Amino acid sequence: MKTRILALTALTVSATVAMAQNEDDAIRYSNIVPMGTAKFISMGGAMGAIGGDMSAISINPAGLGVYRNNQFSFTPMWNTEKSEAEMWYTDNSKTKQTNPSAKTTTTDFRFANVGLVSVFPADADMGLTSFSTGIYYNRIANFAGEYVAKGYNAVGSLLDKEVDDFNADVWDGNIFYKSYLFRYDSLDQKYYNDYEWVGQYGSDQRKSVATSGSMGEYCFALGFNINNKYYLGGSLNIVRVNYKQVQDYYEKPDFNDIDLIDLNVTDEFITSGGGVNMKLGVIGWLNEYVRFGASFQTPTLLKLTDDYGSRVDANVVDWRQNDDDTYSPYTLNGSAKTNGTMDWNLTLPSRFTGSLAFVAPGRGMIDIDCDIVNYSATNLDDDDEYIGNEFADLNDRISDIYRTTVNVRLGGEMTFGPVVARGGLGFYGSPFKSGEVNSSASRKVFSLGLGYRTQHFSFDMGYSLASRKHTAYLYKYDYCGADIKTKNGALAMTFGFRF
Repeated sequence: MKTRILALTALTVSATVAMAQNEDDAIRYSNIVPMGTAKFISMGGAMGAIGGDMSAISINPAGLGVYRNNQFSFTPMWNTEKSEAEMWYTDNSKTKQTNPSAKTTTTDFRFANVGLVSVFPADADMGLTSFSTGIYYNRIANFAGEYVAKGYNAVGSLLDKEVDDFNADVWDGNIFYKSYLFRYDSLDQKYYNDYEWVGQYGSDQRKSVATSGSMGEYCFALGFNINNKYYLGGSLNIVRVNYKQVQDYYEKPDFNDIDLIDLNVTDEFITSGGGVNMKLGVIGWLNEYVRFGASFQTPTLLKLTDDYGSRVDANVVDWRQNDDDTYSPYTLNGSAKTNGTMDWNLTLPSRFTGSLAFVAPGRGMIDIDCDIVNYSATNLDDDDEYIGNEFADLNDRISDIYRTTVNVRLGGEMTFGPVVARGGLGFYGSPFKSGEVNSSASRKVFSLGLGYRTQHFSFDMGYSLASRKHTAYLYKYDYCGADIKTKNGALAMTFGFRF
């Protein structure tokens, strides 16, 4: 039970508001910016009423019915994330004291999309004009990134959180306790860390969080063309998750009246698994110039496995009594680790998308997409059928802090013979309710691209830049954290072959 609770704390929402760095984890796999083909990216992901694109099908499978020819395409993508983190603490006068910011850059290369669409004309003058099948992979999230927060903290330590947790549940397997980082006071009958023992704080601290992996869909879709005016589609989607996070924390006191020399804590976990969802959609042409689209994605049911581990390394001065009743210092090198595996289930919320497009035949088009997502519907469950759901309190917490949001995407293109120029904008609202620390942590996306078309070949290039600002706490308490700015750049090239 203890190891499972440790994993739970590392993975999801803490019962305390201040664990903002973990509050993101409960919705990591649903609070995402759509990715895929270069055309889709360069139009800001706004293609729900347009279709005819491998990644647009991932938003609205009715777009599969828009295809007139068989097509095979693939998309390599390069991602770059730049982060800037400014560590801060709040002093006794409630004044925010900041440190110089630290910058990091992470790069990643993967295939964002690959797929095959087959079109089958129907021998009918009215009704069903054609139907299409699609088999494709679409990467829907990239997790490569890192931030580093470092600086001076005059008011607190990671050991404050750890000793509080230890006093609430004294356990001789605690890796901080085994590393000689707690002292016991027999009068108070409780444990203290060295800072509390001497009544003084002040240390240099550094925390890095590095993530990697991706999330993708293997899709099997069917689309129908009704009189070249209405399009229906549906897809069965197999979702695969691969995520890794490594947190490294270092702390060194800057004064001498303390026995702690320094400590280093490393936490690592790998999440892998998969699940399934379904999507249904419709596209209609009101006339030659106006089109609409609507789609619904069922809740995604994921079955996940976590492999996790934590390690503490600490150097602490101890005092050894000599024969002449004097004391001499020597260094204790404390080291302890723990690891384990946990299976759990995650239900991601459903998603509804409405779309409207305005088309100037042969000249260009504009599409607007709106998603509605209720993040408070995220639900976690364990695989234990006998002791009840260990995540019950966390699910209540999720309902309390998350909300329904609207994501808006706007994209357009202009045609110049065989060359097409594109651009897009996107706004993804924060899933946190008003009053929560990251309630304004929305994402903004800007994109552009070019395309070239011939009868049997197409080449598209697209670039998007997503930006976000949010706050993460270094540990449980809200008096020490980091303000983090991230910019995610994605460059994609799609090679398409029609036959």
